[in-house]
Amino acid sequence: MTLDEFLNRVRRWPNNAYVAEPGFKSLYVRDTVRFGEPCLDIANVETKKKGRGTFTALVRRLHATHSIYVECVTSERFEALLLRLGFTRVSDTGRGFPSYYLSSGDKSCTQ
Repeated sequence: MTLDEFLNRVRRWPNNAYVAEPGFKSLYVRDTVRFGEPCLDIANVETKKKGRGTFTALVRRLHATHSIYVECVTSERFEALLLRLGFTRVSDTGRGFPSYYLSSGDKSCTQ
């Protein structure tokens, strides 16, 4: 299933899946509710080629219609990217791996 098929499915269950998306080796997503609004959780992500803007393009495409939560970030480089895109650090798993949130109403990502 592609990411667009996952997002546009009529039946909302299952609410999680590994999805196909151009430029990604692995992309695992979930439909959730965070901070009182529908949200797309990104729980596992690996691009085919690092540093090419693949994740940034995905966030910019999704941000107009979805709040995005990226969980358990283990890379300092990826953390820095999320902050540049306007994400806010919102939690820590207790193991030192923070999660980040970007509300669909936040305009910083589109600049």
